[in-house]
Amino acid sequence: MIPETVEYLDSGDEVEVALFTHQYMPSNLYIIGSHDIGLDLLIPMLPGFVRARVINVGSMGGLYAVKRGEADVAGLHLVDEETGQYNIPYMVKYDVRNAVLVRGYMREQGLIVPRGNPKNVNSIEDLLKGDVKIVNRNKGAGTRFLLDIKLKDVASRMGVKFEDLVKRINGYYYEVKTHTAVAAAVAQGKADAGVGIRAAAAMYGLDFIPLGWESYDFAIPIDRLDKDSVKAFLNLLRSPEFKERLEKLPGYKVPGDIGSIIWRANT
Repeated sequence: MIPETVEYLDSGDEVEVALFTHQYMPSNLYIIGSHDIGLDLLIPMLPGFVRARVINVGSMGGLYAVKRGEADVAGLHLVDEETGQYNIPYMVKYDVRNAVLVRGYMREQGLIVPRGNPKNVNSIEDLLKGDVKIVNRNKGAGTRFLLDIKLKDVASRMGVKFEDLVKRINGYYYEVKTHTAVAAAVAQGKADAGVGIRAAAAMYGLDFIPLGWESYDFAIPIDRLDKDSVKAFLNLLRSPEFKERLEKLPGYKVPGDIGSIIWRANT
């Protein structure tokens, strides 16, 4: 129970909780992290005994949730600004020693714009046009990381501070939590552009300007690897049926080592 005057809760705050019914069955697979359409495809394919709960809080939120032991699985796509490598540098930087990183799949990121691209948005620099309004992702989202890295590069080339540059971008502080919400905002005319994955643009019949491919992987606490629901998740991730269906999504690629552990502490 959270009073309507309270905008957020700090970690450790206590609140009253009421179950919906006495027969309410809690979830046995908590997936916390970055929103992904591939996950939206996978969840309904899980066996019946798995009761999955997906909470979209962004990649950094998922990383913290795994480190605190709150998540069974966290989807991540965090790019390292210096090396361009995905996810592993963040497992190291934030000392997530209680978890492993499991190979997921590749997704194509880009600018989502209306069909026909009426504002002629073809690059990150074009987001600075005065008549262009963007929709952004929430802080901590991997897509927000990607956009900010590219904007920092633009700021460096222009010889201005990043903080001053983003103030010139109309809509930079207009934030949504999912790729589909970005696409919906563009489709509804609330924004002229936003960064997101190709599959989200395709869902809404929008145009897409590619920015590159990224790795979407899964952090899983070591002590959850033997949990039945997590085993079912990993088995499905590696299954030919899921791979076949995932590859049909626009802007997705399945690597040969999907589902394998690609990092653990001290390796």
